[in-house]
Amino acid sequence: MMTKYPAATPPGEPADHENGPEALIYLARQPIFDDEQGIYGYELLFRDSRQNRADLDTDGASATSKVMLNTMMELDLGRLVGDRLAFFNLDHQFLLAGTDLPFGSEHVGIEIMEDVPVNDETVAAVAQLNMLGYTIALDNFTWRDSVERFLEHARLVKIDILAHDVMAQIEIIKKLQDHDIIMVAKSVETRAQFEQCRRLGFKYFQGFFLCRPTTMTAKRLPESKINVMRLVKQLQDPDVTPEELEAIIRNDVALHYRLLRTVNSAYYGLSVKIKSIQHAIVYLGIPTIRSWARLQVMAGVDDRPSELMRLALIRARMCELMTGEMAKETRDMAFTAGLFSLLDALMDAPMKEVIALLPLEDDLVSALVEREGPYGRLLQTVVSYERGEWEQIQDGLFAVKDLRRSYLEAVAWATDQYLALTE
Repeated sequence: MMTKYPAATPPGEPADHENGPEALIYLARQPIFDDEQGIYGYELLFRDSRQNRADLDTDGASATSKVMLNTMMELDLGRLVGDRLAFFNLDHQFLLAGTDLPFGSEHVGIEIMEDVPVNDETVAAVAQLNMLGYTIALDNFTWRDSVERFLEHARLVKIDILAHDVMAQIEIIKKLQDHDIIMVAKSVETRAQFEQCRRLGFKYFQGFFLCRPTTMTAKRLPESKINVMRLVKQLQDPDVTPEELEAIIRNDVALHYRLLRTVNSAYYGLSVKIKSIQHAIVYLGIPTIRSWARLQVMAGVDDRPSELMRLALIRARMCELMTGEMAKETRDMAFTAGLFSLLDALMDAPMKEVIALLPLEDDLVSALVEREGPYGRLLQTVVSYERGEWEQIQDGLFAVKDLRRSYLEAVAWATDQYLALTE
């Protein structure tokens, strides 16, 4: 059995906000996809929390802006978003405070929130931001008095498709045809919604639809050719160790998955559950792994891992970091839970069906299929943090400062891994 995670703040201890400003910060990224499911940009979400849970301040937008300014010196924006756009929310108060922002405009977008009134002051501020080169988006867009004055300076409008039925969306789209504007669909939850929005003329999409499989079609996972070649090269060393092979395989969700499928094949007749990649390597033996790796090369692989694989790496590393100083087996299981958490989307099939093909321990199966058990609670916390669903983060499970630090470190680590695979 896995050791229970200790509460982040024992009863009677000071809350995180009393230990310094770092503990107050939540950070998450919500990707904005193009119609080919590539990443156009990320909306960066910040909150402060008075307790070790996701308390949203009643003046949440102002808190977002303040935290954005307070943390810019310690965040590496390039690590967070790469060469994509980073979108920040600006409310009325922050907009009128001035447009001297602490970062350049080349890779930064500004989302004007829906409750910002349209008047001479706000229009002038938005026009100034546009002139400085920031990509302007109007968030939760609806038609209201004089909103055309904002449209003159905006490049994007974000429409919440759950707040408007299809006929209302069509009406908004018709009115936008007279403006040089790009439409972003928000709250896209399913593949059907994605396809419908694409037909309506939306160019970009934001939501969780990529993690919602819709078919039962078997699908081969994309793999990194470079990673396979690294594995083959490493296997040429007669003194190679299982630890060295694990270091290559564990960071590639496709190789990780297919190795476990191999172990679970009828040919090997495995009667025990695999706990880690190293366990699988030892069970199969180096000669078998060498032959298996050569088959991967002969079968052919994709040159570029998908953005979903990058996200899987972030989850895996964050899960591993959040297990702290626990036993290596526990950290490995946490890593696998995060890495395999998007297998349903990568395979375009229900998670329960995908996991049935693997010889995973019951704790991992419960975590991936039901989000239950210690690994399930850990994975759900990581996913909620990633999506900015602060209210879903369980009070007392982890310290705010640990979540933030682990998330930033996981993003940086996954970015390095991803770049290594695509160079």
